Amino acid sequence: MKTKLHIAALITMITLVVTGNLFASEFNFNDEAYINDIPFDTEVVVSEIMTPEFDLEDEAYIDDIPFNTACVAANCNYRKAISVSFEMEEETYIDDMPFDTEKVAVSYAYNKATLVEYEMEDEANIDDIPFDTFSIAANSNKDNTINLIASQK
Repeated sequence: MKTKLHIAALITMITLVVTGNLFASEFNFNDEAYINDIPFDTEVVVSEIMTPEFDLEDEAYIDDIPFNTACVAANCNYRKAISVSFEMEEETYIDDMPFDTEKVAVSYAYNKATLVEYEMEDEANIDDIPFDTFSIAANSNKDNTINLIASQK
């Protein structure tokens, strides 16, 4: 049995050495003469395949749909959105703010408006009141004084 194993190993090693020597040798081929047997330029063909250039003409506009498809799509999406019924639980009222938010918002808007400086042009004097306002004001002050004195008695 050992002899058969040694013979098999020896045959394998001889086969490898002989095969290795065959592939290690250089093959020298003689140059062949150029034969022009292709009637077209292969470089041009390959460049056209790799970088194709398409020259498509613009098509004329055809108005074959009598409505605006964008509006139809928007209306369809709107109808889908409003068809969904959202059911939410009723929340209990929580009085967690110790102030009136409406009053705070109005106060803020008022304060913001008063910070703005308005520059207005001087108006021309227009006499559009047909009576003497100074005499009315003077008489009004006398009436108030008389009423004040009368109320103190």
